[in-house]
Amino acid sequence: MENDQPIKELIEMHFNTLSKKQQKVANFVLNNPTFVGTHSAAEVGKKADTSETTVIRFCYALGLEGYAQLQKKITLFVFNQNSVSTLGNYFSAKRKLFNDHHLIEKAMEKDIAQIDRIAKQIDKELFYKATHQLHQAKKIYIIGAGASQFPVQWLHFTLNILRPNVSIIQTDTPELIRTMQEIDEDSVVIVISLHRYFKEPIHIAEALHNQGVTVLAITDSKLAPIQKHCTHAFILEQTEKSTIDLMPSLISFLNLMVTGMMTFDPDYYDKQRVNFDDFNNSFISDRWS
Repeated sequence: MENDQPIKELIEMHFNTLSKKQQKVANFVLNNPTFVGTHSAAEVGKKADTSETTVIRFCYALGLEGYAQLQKKITLFVFNQNSVSTLGNYFSAKRKLFNDHHLIEKAMEKDIAQIDRIAKQIDKELFYKATHQLHQAKKIYIIGAGASQFPVQWLHFTLNILRPNVSIIQTDTPELIRTMQEIDEDSVVIVISLHRYFKEPIHIAEALHNQGVTVLAITDSKLAPIQKHCTHAFILEQTEKSTIDLMPSLISFLNLMVTGMMTFDPDYYDKQRVNFDDFNNSFISDRWS
């Protein structure tokens, strides 16, 4: 069936039968897939120097049901373009440094540059609002799968030192059902969804978002599916599709979020930290003495 074909093949197959204006749309779609995936038909028509009507007719000419189906195919097209393994991308990026006498400086400078670039992308107003919601939340829940599990564990450990009622959402069915019943509008759910975009956290976020729960998403692409199912989204875009390479920047951002949360009541969080240290030290002393 034509509807099952990748968008590139579909456009190539119909290109010669399209009108001149529709061909302009076709070229724009293939050359600017990220823009098409995140903007309206009217905006695409304007950028392609045609019109919204031409964009819609272009979709019908391909045998699609409408613009929404085109966007869905475009999203798959972008993800498939970046389907090289994370480990492969990671190895390729590092290989050029193997024989470099300045390996240490260059490797760490690359991480610093990426952190700096991501810092400049952060919406300050959104950051303030999201961290204030974290501070006010009665309960915080964190979820992520695959490569996202490591940053989830780090964030859970760090927040637990500073405040009560922080939990990781476990996806084993009985535990998940119990947790889903507990989460309410006084809670904040943090979803870390990186490339590969495991479906289960996205489906959980969708259900909670539909219930009116504040869902804070952290992802790595403007086309990431989690964006449709969250209250706020922070997009940590990078030039290379390597989830491993993103980790230093991601942990830095999570550390920033924790810092932002603490700014709303420094005395409270300092007391929480002291209480944690006192209990931790006495526990270790009693256990090992």
